[in-house]
Amino acid sequence: MRNPGYAYCYPCQDHQTESGGLLADVVVPISYSPRNGQHHHHLRFYKATPPSRQARWSLLALLLLFLRDHRDCVARGVGGPLTHAVVVPSTGGRSGPHALQELVGDRLGLPWLTASTSPRYGSEERRFHADWFTVQPFDRAEPVRALVLDDTWTTGSRAQSLAYALKQAGAGAVGDHRPDLRHLRLRA
Repeated sequence: MRNPGYAYCYPCQDHQTESGGLLADVVVPISYSPRNGQHHHHLRFYKATPPSRQARWSLLALLLLFLRDHRDCVARGVGGPLTHAVVVPSTGGRSGPHALQELVGDRLGLPWLTASTSPRYGSEERRFHADWFTVQPFDRAEPVRALVLDDTWTTGSRAQSLAYALKQAGAGAVGDHRPDLRHLRLRA
């Protein structure tokens, strides 16, 4: 979404300024999720306790179909084949692997990078923070082009904070996919 006379919407401009430009190289939305729609229901209940099997299968099918058709587009946007995947960690205090990583498993054929959150920031935080996420060290001998998976985008602060952490850790490029965009805010 562009404002007349501005290259970025307010949150994206804020991310750009705070990160010194170390953001995702390409951001690719998969869908829009109105609050009362079936897709929104799936996004809420695929990681509930217990998780909804229907929600999990619907989201997995959507993601895999999207990546089948557009993975090469993302690869072009990051300058080469994707080498790793990482999920934006939950900031709501959940432990263990993220439900989205469990859902996707090894279907992407990419090794998973591990990221963790700083306890300084709660689940209601909506601004970019350079120290929000830490990425487990990875082999920097080969170029790392990471695919960031995020299940919901409101301001983009979490995904962009993780993109920043990945680049600070040595990733050469970062592409971001998300199955939901509550507020469509893309960089120009």
